[in-house]
This record gives sequence, structure tokens and C-alpha cells, in this order.
Amino acid sequence: MVQSRKLILIGYWDGPEADPSWPSPEEFVDASWDIDERDLVVSNLRMGFVARSFMGFSRCRFCGKENGNLELSDGHFVWPDGLAHYVVEHGVRLPDRFVRHSLAIIDSLESASRDVEWWRGISPTQKH
Repeated sequence: MVQSRKLILIGYWDGPEADPSWPSPEEFVDASWDIDERDLVVSNLRMGFVARSFMGFSRCRFCGKENGNLELSDGHFVWPDGLAHYVVEHGVRLPDRFVRHSLAIIDSLESASRDVEWWRGISPTQKH
């Protein structure tokens, strides 16, 4: 059995049908954010796995675009799938804690050694 744990939520915003205690995305806009770092964070956002699916769509608080109905996760944080849109299209800079986490994940994946022996050792009779 997989043990349940608490995921850290990020990227939910105040809006017409939202909880007013959420922050406003306008407060996070930062045109000076380094584009290379931003792109790495966006890569991490886009490679999250689907944690939950909802009916209907969330709309972007800036432009009104339909922004998805999924919740994505990396096993530590959880976010709406439209969060990458806010970062790319509207210059929303995510908190340093999430940025550092994203960069660490990408660095870990890029620098990890690859174990090829298990896959090479699979025979047709072992595939199921």
C-alpha cells in the first residue's frame, strides 16, 4: 500500500469563482526573471504527472484563456496544469522555494547515471 502524504499546493489564484484567500497572479509578475531559469521551471511544470482531473475548465486570470482541468504533481508539489501558461505568457515568477525545487529535480535527472543492465537482461519470456 502506498502511504499518503501531504503535497504542497502552488498556483491557485484569487478570481471570480475562487477562494478570495488565494493570492493574485498580478502580485507575482516579474519581467526581470532570467529566461533560462524560467524555461527550466516551465519544463518541470510540464512534466508533472496527473494527480487529479476535474470537470470544467479554469480560466486564466489575465487573458481568460481556458487553462485546463488537471492537477499535476511531481510528488512534492501539486499545481493546476495551467500554471505554465501564467509563467510563459504573463511573466508570473513562482516563489524561490519552488524554483529551487524545480532546478534540483532537473539537475538530478540530467546528472543521474543510467542503469542499462536490467533492460538489456529482459528476455521475451520475462516481459509479462
